[in-house]
Amino acid sequence: KINGVGAGNPVGVINAACTVSIAKEGSQSADTILGANLLKMKERAWRFGRSIWLANHDTERQLIAAHTTLTNDDRPLFSYGNGTDRPDTLLGRPIFFTEYCPALGDVGDIILADWSQYLWGTLGSTTPQQAESMHVRFVNHERTFKFYMYNTGAPWWKSALTPKNGANTLSPFVVLAERA
Repeated sequence: KINGVGAGNPVGVINAACTVSIAKEGSQSADTILGANLLKMKERAWRFGRSIWLANHDTERQLIAAHTTLTNDDRPLFSYGNGTDRPDTLLGRPIFFTEYCPALGDVGDIILADWSQYLWGTLGSTTPQQAESMHVRFVNHERTFKFYMYNTGAPWWKSALTPKNGANTLSPFVVLAERA
């Protein structure tokens, strides 16, 4: 659902046509995440209130340090959860760290997504198919069994939304562009 290219596997949100990619800031160093990046991702998210953040584990230190500068002080954008029933949050939305997001600095190292806009389906029968063979380990007097089903997935949207009023497109899937 994150990295798939659609040929024999689901279309991942990083490769989807509807995904909005946020460019790095002009003077931004390689392999960094700035508060401005995160605020721009929020601005381009369709239905931000239903979205969650996914990020590579290597981004955590950058995200904890991310802030926005106000008139008299800085406001941190990351907030720790309590470790049981309240997750860590970024700009008020839950954030989950996963090894499936690309490494820090690559496209998709942090993703803002509304997964209700991602379609997931089973091809053919919803009952798992089954097969068996007594030939695989015949010498050992063993029989093998396999159970399988075919699934696929893709974002519901074909392209990003151009709002009636406003200059920027919106999408349920927003990624941060490469910062090399």
